[in-house]
Amino acid sequence: MRYSKLYPLLREKYSLEYDSLVIEELELKITNHDFMSDITGLYPEGDEYSEINPLVKALIKYYLAQNEFSDRYLLKSLSVPDSEIEENNKFKYSILSDSKKEVSSSAIILLHGLNERGWEKYLTWAYFLLKHTGKPVILFPNAFHMNRAPKSWSNFRLMNEISNERKNLLPGVVLSSPVNVAISTRLQFVPQRFVYSGIQTIRDIISLAGDIKEGNVRGLAKGTSVDFFGYSIGAFISEIIMMSNPFGVFNNSRCVLFCGGTTLNKMSPVNKYILDSEAANTIQDFYVHKFEQNLAIDERLRSLFGSESEEAFLFKAMLGHDENLPVRKRYLAKIRDRVFAMGLAKDTVIPADSIREALISDHPKKIRFELADPPYNYTHENPFPLLTKIENEVERQFENIFTKAANFLN
Repeated sequence: MRYSKLYPLLREKYSLEYDSLVIEELELKITNHDFMSDITGLYPEGDEYSEINPLVKALIKYYLAQNEFSDRYLLKSLSVPDSEIEENNKFKYSILSDSKKEVSSSAIILLHGLNERGWEKYLTWAYFLLKHTGKPVILFPNAFHMNRAPKSWSNFRLMNEISNERKNLLPGVVLSSPVNVAISTRLQFVPQRFVYSGIQTIRDIISLAGDIKEGNVRGLAKGTSVDFFGYSIGAFISEIIMMSNPFGVFNNSRCVLFCGGTTLNKMSPVNKYILDSEAANTIQDFYVHKFEQNLAIDERLRSLFGSESEEAFLFKAMLGHDENLPVRKRYLAKIRDRVFAMGLAKDTVIPADSIREALISDHPKKIRFELADPPYNYTHENPFPLLTKIENEVERQFENIFTKAANFLN
């Protein structure tokens, strides 16, 4: 079935509400699985305002005094530890598999981009990978994304009001929108959330891989091998997991990085669908320009990065390009044959050249990288637009890019 027909069909059928669904014409089975995240010792306990610098505290005080709407619907959550957001700790993930096949012995974990609220665009990606590799595809949400976020964060009317108030508070803000205002506000006021949620996502995936290996996930045999398809920030996470390879679980895993895989300092996420300028600048300032200073004054954060966690160590190695290049080169050399990256020439959020540069290793054999430049107007967040006038070309580009990904993962 063509991409343009498959996309709306899967979007209409997909839901997290059912236990299992079979779409006969596609020979596709979608199953939903419960997951409980173990956050023991991860998130700070108590009042998260203690993490905020004095200037931002003063802004919040003014903000709440002037804007009761935001106090009620969003900013009050800053006084509640992230550990208590139940949607993030207990949630469902989906597996797309062949309806004619009862059990599989290999699978692909698909990881999405930053500030995503729905799986619509990924369903066609997952289905293509399934049909061209024969491997079930697991749609696993990042912490505080997709169905792991409170529903209020996706309420357009509420978020539009908060975005307007944010523009009043911060007159210089660029590209604040109802879509990005929740994550932008949260990360600007508490930038530590970026690393805490990233590490939680990584730990969850490691736990999931353990469940799969033990045969505790229905439809997947004991000892099932796991590969990765990571897009955008999902590629960032996939790369860290591949390099750290906890307990040797991913010794033979392969990984495709699509529109991602570079270091944090090379990303430009100012976008109405991702982050506004104030949040993006705060993240860059906190993690790239002043990270060592912030570690020195933040005992909780220092404890996380001072632990024996290789995931945290490599998370730090992915913050800046030059400072951590020797570490990345050493780890990337170990996985050089099992990583394939693809970038888009006109991607301004995660430039293709920055992906290529980030994948330099100590081994003379380079990690495979390919550049694509579809002959239509595309963006980082929408590489395959559903427009009738360019339908045939989008079809060709989608098939070309995902055939390469499937061949590498097969």
